[in-house]
Formats: sequence, C-alpha cells, structure tokens
Amino acid sequence: MSAATRTAPRPRTEEPEHHWSDLLFATVWLVFLVIPAAALLQSDEPIWARALGLLGLVLFAGLYTLSWIRQILVPRLSVLGNAVLWCAVLLVPLTLLLPASPWGMTYTAPFFVAVCAFRLPLRQGILASLLIETAALVPLLMLLPREQWFWPLFGLVLPGPIILLSRFAVDRSETHERLARELEVSRQREAVGRDVHDILGHSLTVITVKTQLAQRLVETDPQRAVAELDDVLALSREALTDVRSTVGKLRDLDLGVELVQARAALRAAGINPHLPSSVPPLDAVTRSVFAWILREAVTNVVRHSGASRCRVTVTGTSLRIDDDGAGSPVHSTRGGTVEAVPGTGPRSGAEAGRAGRGTREGAASYAATVSGADGRGIVEGNGICGMKDRARAAGYEVTVTRAPHGGTTVEVTRA
Repeated sequence: MSAATRTAPRPRTEEPEHHWSDLLFATVWLVFLVIPAAALLQSDEPIWARALGLLGLVLFAGLYTLSWIRQILVPRLSVLGNAVLWCAVLLVPLTLLLPASPWGMTYTAPFFVAVCAFRLPLRQGILASLLIETAALVPLLMLLPREQWFWPLFGLVLPGPIILLSRFAVDRSETHERLARELEVSRQREAVGRDVHDILGHSLTVITVKTQLAQRLVETDPQRAVAELDDVLALSREALTDVRSTVGKLRDLDLGVELVQARAALRAAGINPHLPSSVPPLDAVTRSVFAWILREAVTNVVRHSGASRCRVTVTGTSLRIDDDGAGSPVHSTRGGTVEAVPGTGPRSGAEAGRAGRGTREGAASYAATVSGADGRGIVEGNGICGMKDRARAAGYEVTVTRAPHGGTTVEVTRA
C-alpha cells in the first residue's frame, strides 16, 4: 500500500439542511423533562443536590437543542458515529442528577431515542431506539418496587412508540415527495419528447417529400427543383428552431399557421387539400391542441395514407381530418412484425415514391386502437398516443375510424 493511499482523507459527512420547523419539532420533546424535574423536587435529598440536578437538566436541555442545530460534530465521522458522539455528550450533564436522583437520568431516554431515530436510517434508528429503551427500562423494573413502576413505564414506554411513529411518518413523507418529483420529471420528459416527435415527424416528412419531388424534377424542370430544395432548406432551419424553442418551452403552435403549412405539405405530396381559409374563434388552449393534432394527422396522411384528397374541418368545438387513402396497416403480431391489409400499399409505381406512404415502416407512427368497419383493429403508436394525450389534457378526446372502402377519419371533440 502506497503512502498516498494510507494518508488519503476520509470523506466528510455534510451537515444536513436545517429548517426552523425541524428545530421546533425536536424541542417539543423537552416537555418530558418535567418527569425527572418533578422527581427532583419531590426528593428528600439536600437542597444543594436538588439544585445541582436541576442545573444538570437545564444544561441537558441546552445541549439537546444544540444537537439539532449542529448534528455533525466531527465531519470525519459517519452519521452513526456523530449520533453516538452526541449521545455521549448528552450523558455528561445528566451525571449531575446522581446525588439527588440516581434514577432521574433514565427518564431522559426518549431524548436519546429521538437523536438516534431521526438521524440514522430507519432500520438503524429503530434498532438503536429499542436498545436505548431496554437499557433504561430493565434496571428500573429490576431494582424498584412494583408500586413505583408507574412513572418509569409512563416516562419511557409511552414516548418511544410516538417518536418512532413520527420518524416513520417523516420517512414516508420524504419518499412521497421524492416519488412526486420523479413523476413530475418523467411527465416533463414525456411532454418534451412528444413535442419533439410531432415537430420532427412533420418537418422531416415534408422535407422527404420535397426532396423526392426535386429529385424527379432536376432534369425536367431544374428551376422548380431548385425552388423545392430552397423550401427544404427553409424547412430544416425552421425545424431546428422549433426543436430548440420547444425543448425550452418557449413556443406554442398556432392553428392558422398550421393550416397554411398543412396545405403546402399536402400539395407537395400530390394530395389535393380541402382546408378552411380561416379559423373560427377559439380559446388559446383549444387553438394549441387543435394545431398540434392537425400537424400530426396531416403528417400521417402524407406518410402513410396513399390518399389523393384530404379534407380538414374546424368548428368552435371540434376538429376533423378525413382522407380517402387506403388506410393504415392493421394489427398483427406474427413474428413481431406488422402485416398490412391487402390493398393498403401504394396503388402505382408513382405512388411508391410518395414518402413511403402505406408501408410497414409507417405503421408504428400512424396507428390507433380503433375498430374499422371491417372489424379489424389498427396498431397504436406514438403519433396517435400523442394526439390522445394532448386532447385529454385539454378536455377533448380523439377518435380514429376507417371507412369500409378506404379512408381514415381523425376527429377531436369535447370529452
């Protein structure tokens, strides 16, 4: 072993954070000093011995209060070591009770129980408390007459369970607060993840469609191909800005803007858009929810539907997106893959180039747990789950249905 290893300093034990409410709660237990004080006053010992005993109780009360203000006396010692050290320090003033009341110091056992119960881990605190109660109670019961057992039992047995129950309640409260914080962090992460998914899913879909269109036009219509690539560059920059602002919770979508962007995305994908030119009066929460759901639904239409037409209807209380596509792949768990319904794939070679609409790869994004007219369920994925979560939080509900001869409808209505 090297000299550096032998002389390595032990980790320091940090002083826990204190609150005045904690100090007040700790000093409440000083009321139990009434029992040894009463025993001193009723004693037949000389007045100097009784005065010395009362001084010892006063010093004990002061040190006990100080022990809650500074719980760590020696940072090099562990929490257990500091608790034991404080117990030893508190025993010193109690020796002043010995001339007038030899048994008086045993009535202070609940204070030692509190020191150990509230500073040690729960199991260690319970074990130390039982040892302290036993060490204080057994000698009294063995040496005192039975008719004098009342005050020892009252002063030692009653406070112990109360202190341990309080310690257990504090532990449960801390656990509850910790779980509540973890749950809130998880909800925030889920919300940010959903926002990023919706933004990137829409933007990347439009970028893919426009890039494929520019690829086909590069020889036949170079100027239009350049225009499409300029749109791709602008969309990529906008998507990057959206992701940054959404992660920072600085941006919310606007329904009017989303309608304009949806019209452009549908046209770029070769889908005839039927969208309203204006938005009815809506409150801010509803506008935001409708905007997010419209973005995700239109992204799904572009990527997976194989549609030639898409209609969006907005009222003061509802949002509806219809397409005439072949629909989404339906649920099948054979071999862990998704099986498409016959006829739901691209209907021609030209359609096969439309951002992979109607393919198996899109099944996980565009799906909902609904029953179509043919009685077959559709896989539920991130896209529809995000829609439902947003709608539910604003007091709406999302339903997704499929027509018998093709076409999917996403409808948002009041719950």
